[in-house]
Amino acid sequence: MRRSLLPSRRHPAFLFLQRGLARLRWILVLTVLAVAAALFLPQLVTRISHDHSPQTQASEKDLQAIAAGLEQYRQDNGRYPSTQQGLLALVIKPVRAPVPTGWRTGGYVERLPRDPWGNSYQYGASDEGDSFQLFSFGEAGPDGGEDDPRAIHLH
Repeated sequence: MRRSLLPSRRHPAFLFLQRGLARLRWILVLTVLAVAAALFLPQLVTRISHDHSPQTQASEKDLQAIAAGLEQYRQDNGRYPSTQQGLLALVIKPVRAPVPTGWRTGGYVERLPRDPWGNSYQYGASDEGDSFQLFSFGEAGPDGGEDDPRAIHLH
């Protein structure tokens, strides 16, 4: 009768190896989860706290009010103010081309607010005047640029 060189499933060494491999798998899984959490959790916490900060909410409210004024301007004049005219066209009648023919007396917003960080809101329009971009540099300020994750864009 030949005996196998491999330990049987009832052999204590085999059971010890099985338990050791199961523990090793758990250690590997927990290590991978810990590394993933260490890499992504700080970014997630920062993003969540940024999105719910009072400054961000105030900035989004201002952006919505300015966007409403821009929509009224477009309804009255057939296009949004040019980039050169800027947001000031919502407060005083522009004298640069294209001069609006149906500009509303009193303007479209009472005043142009500054963002909660003390910077001006940023505006740009397409050459045809059929679309616009409105945003705040946010906490990063102008040095952070438009693509900074802390910049607040109108949704």
